[in-house]
Amino acid sequence: MNLFSLNSPFARGINKLIMMLYVGVLWFLCSIPIVTMGAATAALYEVHLKAVRNREGYVGSSFLKAFRNNLKQGIQLGIPLLLAQFVFAFNLFYYGVLGGKGFVLQTIVFAILSLLTLTAFSFVFAVMAKFENTASGHFRMAVVLMIRCPGWTAAILVIQVLTVFLIWFFVYFPLLFLVGISGYMQAAVFDHIFQKLIDNGKIAELDKIEV
Repeated sequence: MNLFSLNSPFARGINKLIMMLYVGVLWFLCSIPIVTMGAATAALYEVHLKAVRNREGYVGSSFLKAFRNNLKQGIQLGIPLLLAQFVFAFNLFYYGVLGGKGFVLQTIVFAILSLLTLTAFSFVFAVMAKFENTASGHFRMAVVLMIRCPGWTAAILVIQVLTVFLIWFFVYFPLLFLVGISGYMQAAVFDHIFQKLIDNGKIAELDKIEV
């Protein structure tokens, strides 16, 4: 097969990468008001959950439709999660950087809380992207999945921490690109989690994504 054929693995890989970058740009633009970051993240996962099964369709329209559909619940859950993350991260910086050696316990506590909140943010909006539920139902389901799947929870956390580190290291600019790639990697993990639980009958398949 010709390496540059439209159906070659190389061409499909390039198309997938461009799709990830495009979704990352859409996520960035829709997250500019900050309070809409939750809805934008749910839309990102909804597109990527389709993409990991090669059923993404028209990416731009799919993303914007998912963003509109998840806007209300995204704001309801996104604001408290973002505020919690800000509070924990601020205290982590205060005790860990400004406080010195006398605040080791506080530094550890707020580091753990920051990591848990970061992971919960991913799980909540991945669940929102996949299933129909109330805002509180999405949150409860996300917490249950985090507890039931500690190995995959750790995998999501590693991807999130690596993304945050790269954004911090390169001073914000790659946010446009990294989030799309990171979101796809996380979606692959979430797709495995969701499908396994559905197959085992542990979660009813109230799926809002066409499969």
